[in-house]
Amino acid sequence: MASNIKDAETGLSFERVFDAPPELVFACLTQPGHLSHFWAPLGASTPVEEIHIDPRPGGRFETLIVNDSSGASYATRSVFLEVQAPSSLVWHEEHTGMTVRITLEALPEEKTLFRLHQTNVPDEVRLPRNQAGFKTTLDKLADYVHYLAHGGQQ
Repeated sequence: MASNIKDAETGLSFERVFDAPPELVFACLTQPGHLSHFWAPLGASTPVEEIHIDPRPGGRFETLIVNDSSGASYATRSVFLEVQAPSSLVWHEEHTGMTVRITLEALPEEKTLFRLHQTNVPDEVRLPRNQAGFKTTLDKLADYVHYLAHGGQQ
């Protein structure tokens, strides 16, 4: 489950290998029942009833991330630009101005190369604490898809 980050003027890129096939990873990224298991950094959660997703071009992707200790919340609002199951998702975040592109590439042994590229990244998102929090979200996704791929139930 190696992960690397590249920070360039053109944005931020993340790569990760997940121990699950692309179809499963794509489902986890586009279904509220799955997203609620990982769509927040450690110490926060996203209640399933606060996830609204319509994975099609022009469809919405909205969540409410809640700090588990303080109860403070952070709303996200995005619009899908591209959806190609099970290989890619692109959305524009209205709350940050970023555009996010995810590609999923099938690898041998039912694994997936996950690539995420963010453009128009605001300074706040680039802060080390926010990058560390985002990495924990990827860690949670990796653990969740591994669990599901090896017989676990949602």
